[in-house]
Amino acid sequence: MNFIIVLFLFFAFLGVLIGFFFFLKKKGDRLANGILGLYTILFAFELINNCLRWSGDLNTATFVHLNFTHFPLWLVYGPLVYIYVRRVITTKGLQKTDLVFLIPPLIVIGLMAPFYRLSAAAKLDVLQEGTIREHVFFPSYTIWIIIAFMFFYAGLTYLTFKRRKEVGFRESKWLQWFVGSYLGFVLAFFAYFFLIRFEIMDPQYDYFIDLAIVLFISLLAFFGFVQPEVFDGKSLQEVVPFVKYRKTGITESLALEMMEKLMRIMDEEKPYLDNELRLDDLADRLNLSRNNASQIINEQFNRSFFDFVNEYRIEEAKRLIEQGALQESTVAQLAYDVGFNNRASFYKAFKKFAQGSPKEYMEHANAS
Repeated sequence: MNFIIVLFLFFAFLGVLIGFFFFLKKKGDRLANGILGLYTILFAFELINNCLRWSGDLNTATFVHLNFTHFPLWLVYGPLVYIYVRRVITTKGLQKTDLVFLIPPLIVIGLMAPFYRLSAAAKLDVLQEGTIREHVFFPSYTIWIIIAFMFFYAGLTYLTFKRRKEVGFRESKWLQWFVGSYLGFVLAFFAYFFLIRFEIMDPQYDYFIDLAIVLFISLLAFFGFVQPEVFDGKSLQEVVPFVKYRKTGITESLALEMMEKLMRIMDEEKPYLDNELRLDDLADRLNLSRNNASQIINEQFNRSFFDFVNEYRIEEAKRLIEQGALQESTVAQLAYDVGFNNRASFYKAFKKFAQGSPKEYMEHANAS
């Protein structure tokens, strides 16, 4: 048996093991683990399908029914990533609206159904004669629509959850790596069809693309493993060996001291009211370098610099609203008073940290 086929069968076997490990994993959320387990097992199935194709066994009576069965899966991976991320960030379970994610793969199944329904002998004849187009409506441009959907799911997942209040600095970094791993898979997938379609790469070397895909799927599974630890308070640097902070020499005791000092500065001096406040300004107040100040904010407060400052600004805005500020001035003036440069960034931060608009908060405050 070809070494490449043996190698990918090993990866497939590993994928199945990892999938069942997620199903049985007790640490973390069981539903989230189950979603990731299903993802890895489906991908393992696709690897097995490729191995059968490379060996020629896919066009034998034993395995002929597996032909093209992996097509719908291409439109399942993205929704699984989205639902998994939604679960770990918001703790929401499966929703009725998730059924909309089934529409694209069901359409693909419908397009391929005439071939799927054929007997084994009939399928062998169709494959041998190369008349598959006579049995399915699957235009050549369909694959580009599928790839567009895959890119869409990556963007939808990241953009939907990156601004959530629950997503601090640690969770944001994890989200970037996790969705980035899926996006890497999609890019490799796109590269495969682009290179083959335009005859830039010989199809017999397509396993190079599959190796890249295996790498990105492995990364995605890895970040699924470390997700509970990241969301329980450990920094990404502690659980991911290849994500490191630059050495700063800050001890744990000094970090705690600087954290307390920074809190006093923010509470007593209110530097966040200055709409030109920069990280360097806080670093000077702490008598630290810019990188050290950033590390204190990221690790001790689980915030990026901008989220750290904006959260204080929104708390100040809420206090002013409760005192009737919006009855005497505009939202734009309130935004400027608490340190924002414009109304748009104020609205965005207010919705993130107050879960609504300023006027909604005012109505709630007046009602209570």
